Amino acid sequence: MNRSDIIKHISELYPKLGRKEVDLLVKELFGKLSSSLSDGKRIEIRGFGCFSLKHRAAGKVRNPRHGVAVDSGERHVVYFRAGKELRERVDVYSR
Repeated sequence: MNRSDIIKHISELYPKLGRKEVDLLVKELFGKLSSSLSDGKRIEIRGFGCFSLKHRAAGKVRNPRHGVAVDSGERHVVYFRAGKELRERVDVYSR
């Protein structure tokens, strides 16, 4: 599922909202999520999961194709941890 699928689904659920309004709503939602993460804030959506940043220290990484070691700078990566309800729903499908 991608952003256009989400917009389509929401506009089908709420036919009184125009597609442009739903598009703006989804863009604003994802924009707020990404700006909060870039500010270092933790995002928690109950039943779905938590997004946070993890610090990766500088070090050496190896290119597997050429075997050349390269220095990697320190950085932050987005970390997602699924909530209890999402884990249970996914577990049902994996059986």
